[in-house]
Order: sequence, then structure tokens, then C-alpha cells
Amino acid sequence: MSARQLIALGLMLGISSSCARFGGEETTRASLLPMPDMTNTVAAVRGNFASSDAWPAPDWWTGFASPELQRLISAALADNPDLKATAARLRQSQAMVDAQAAELYPTVDANVSFSAQRFSANSVQAKLAGENFRQMLINPLILRYHLDFWGRDAAALQGAVGRSLAAEAELADARLLLSSAVARGYFELLAAAAKQGIAENIVAERQALLRFEQTRLATGLVADAPLLQARIALANAEQGLAAARADVAINKNLLAALAGKGPDWGAGIVIESDRLEQALTLPVDLPLHLLAHRPDISAARLHAEAAAEEIKVAETAFYPDVNLVAFTGLHSVSLSDVLLQGSSLAYAVGPSIEFPIFEGGRLRANLAYQESAYDAAVERYNRSLVHAVQEVADALSRWRELDERLAAKRQSLADALAADKLADSLRRHGLSDRAAPSLAKLEVYQQQFRLAALVGERHKAEINIIKALGGGYSDTKPAKP
Repeated sequence: MSARQLIALGLMLGISSSCARFGGEETTRASLLPMPDMTNTVAAVRGNFASSDAWPAPDWWTGFASPELQRLISAALADNPDLKATAARLRQSQAMVDAQAAELYPTVDANVSFSAQRFSANSVQAKLAGENFRQMLINPLILRYHLDFWGRDAAALQGAVGRSLAAEAELADARLLLSSAVARGYFELLAAAAKQGIAENIVAERQALLRFEQTRLATGLVADAPLLQARIALANAEQGLAAARADVAINKNLLAALAGKGPDWGAGIVIESDRLEQALTLPVDLPLHLLAHRPDISAARLHAEAAAEEIKVAETAFYPDVNLVAFTGLHSVSLSDVLLQGSSLAYAVGPSIEFPIFEGGRLRANLAYQESAYDAAVERYNRSLVHAVQEVADALSRWRELDERLAAKRQSLADALAADKLADSLRRHGLSDRAAPSLAKLEVYQQQFRLAALVGERHKAEINIIKALGGGYSDTKPAKP
């Protein structure tokens, strides 16, 4: 029988034996969710934003015109250990792509072996009983080539490419998470520093009020109660100042850790009081192209596509596996003849076919495992998609809420400043005591303290919107139509 006839017979037997797998239990595969509708949600808040054709830029943090913020994010992206670990996983996945691509090509190697052997005189090898001989095998050319009739190697390569692209998207997601965490931490630091300065003013004003009450008590104008109240108020103010100082230190430590540095490095972080605000805009095609700008969604989708390719690999295991094997070399039991006699020449070429006849359920179990892995990957994608839409909606709602609260708080501060000015005027004209201006000043400080906290929340909400919009990521492998 010729080699071609042998291959044809093997394929027919393998195909017939593989049909047994189709008699198994069929299950419904998970499916990717479509993009949830959020057009009305975006339209409801679009009036709070300017519109633009552009999505956030990859270096979106430069829009805040803060050299210190840029320095912190650059340091974090360069030295953060978690980000380095994610980058290492990307390099691993790229190496796996190269390894899997090599399966599409033939392999050529060589070997040399030498052995000395004696056959037993009482063994079954009657012809060689009691004989001693030495054997040398020199094979300078051994060729092996897998004939990918069923597309196993191609599917495995596509799966490896998908995993690598998913790792690349995960690295982009890690960079986005890290840069947004640094930006939020820096704005929290600025808010904490502003609150610390205001808390110091509150403590100073409470100390002045305490001295005023001590003077009044000493002159017999009042009893002990106002003095005790002044002491309590001062103690509360000092507690607030201590908390603000701790917030400053803790946020510096956090930023240092995100940058992969120690707390001493964080102590040198510059607190910039004069910064330009970034004009936040919403893309005009926000609902339509959101998926292409979310690295977490892209990574989840690519993992699902890779899992689909791995199902194909598992299915091909039910079919015959065909390899082409060839070698040529010199084989001899006489060391003096191995290189000198043409009769030592040996070669072989032909197909090697393996048939899956009985595997004890291993192939079925592997296929079921890969199908379940695909279902899990699809559901992870669906979860990421639902979370992404919720994140966008929450960020936009939070921004609108802070817009309204900031407008009301600025009005409260304006009223407190007007009351402070009036109290000062009354005191100068002798129409109030010395405590009234201090109390009015304290109200101003309290309003400034709350306003600083709200401004910090607004900055964090701005970062959350940028993160929800993908932070400048763009999918390099769009979803299949």
C-alpha cells in the first residue's frame, strides 16, 4: 500500500471514529451581551458638559497643567511593581505566540548515539545469544512536520494571539487604573492641604475666642460656662487640624507607594496651589464607541475569542493526528565501517498517523472543560460590559450632583463673607462685642473647609469620568461583525 493510500485510509478511519463525540450531551453556549442602551442617560447630563469629537488623550493628565502631577504619574508608570508584573505577563504571552507559531513549521534536528550491548545466551534473541557488539547511530538530518489537516495548529495560534492581545489590553487597563489612582490621590492631597490651612485658621480663631472668654471671666462679666464652651470648641478644632495633617501625610505615603517609592520620597511631593483647570468634555459619540475605548472590555472580549479558538483545538483532538517523519544517517555495529562503507547509509520517510479510539473519556472531558472556560470568559465579558456602563452612568451623575452642590456651597461662602464683613463693620461702630467678628470669621472658615472638600470631590469625579471613558485607550483589534 502506498503512502498516499495509507494516509487516505487513516483519515477515513479517524473521521469515522471521531463521530462518536457528537452523540454526547449538547449544552447551550453563553453569548455576548449587546451594548446596553444608555442614550437617554448620557443625554440627561450632556448639558453639564461641552461636547467634542475627541475622546480622552493617552496622556490625559497633561490637560491639568500640573508639572507635579505629570512627574508623579511618570514615576508610577515607570516604577510601580504591579504594573511591571503586568508588563511581564504581556511578554510571556508574546513569547507563547512565537512558540505556537513555530508549530506551523517543520522541525529539523540531529542526533548521535553510541551503545555497547551484550545479549543474554539464555534470552529469546537466539540469533544474537551470547553476542557482544557496539552500535553507533549518526542522524545528521531528522525532519518532523505536523500536517494540520483539521486546523488545530492554526486555531491554537489564533488563541495565543488573542491571549496576547488581551494581555496588552490588560496592561493598558493597569496603566489607566494606576494613572487615575495617582491623579485622584494627588487631588486628595491638594484638598487635604487646603483643609489643613483652613483648619489652622480655625484653631487660631478659636484660641482668640478662648482668650476673649478668659478675659471676660477674669473681669467678672461672665460665668464659667462660656469659657468651658470655648475650650471644647478649641479642642474640636485641634482635632480637625490633626486629622487634616494626617490626611496630608497619608496621601503622600499613598502616592509614594503608587510610584514604587518609600515614604521619605513622598515627603518631597510638591503641593501646587495654583493650577489650571481642565475643561472636561464628553465625546459626541459616547454611547456608540464606548466599547472600543475601554481596555477592560477589550481584554474580556479577546479572552472570550481566544477561548472559542481553544474549543476548536479540543475538537480536533477527536480526529486523526498526522505527522510526516523523515531521517537520513549512518547506522552501523562496526565503528570502523560507519563512515567508510556505503552500506551504513540509512534513511526513512513516511507518515505517522494516530487514531483516537479509546481515551477513557479524556477527550470529552477536555472539550467540556474548554467549552465551560469559554462560557466563563463570555460571562466575564458580560460582567465587564455591565460594570462599564454603570461606571459611566455613575460618574456622570456624580458630576452633575457636585455641580449643583458646588454652586450652592459657593453661594453659602459668599453669604458668610458678607456676614463677616457686616460683623466687622458692627464691631468697628461699637454695635457688637469682640466675639461677633470672630464667630463670623469662623463661619467663613467652615464654609471654605467644606468647599475645599467639595472641590476635591469634583476633581476625583473628573478623574472617574476620564477613567470611565477609557483614558485614551483605543482597541487595536475591533470586535468581529
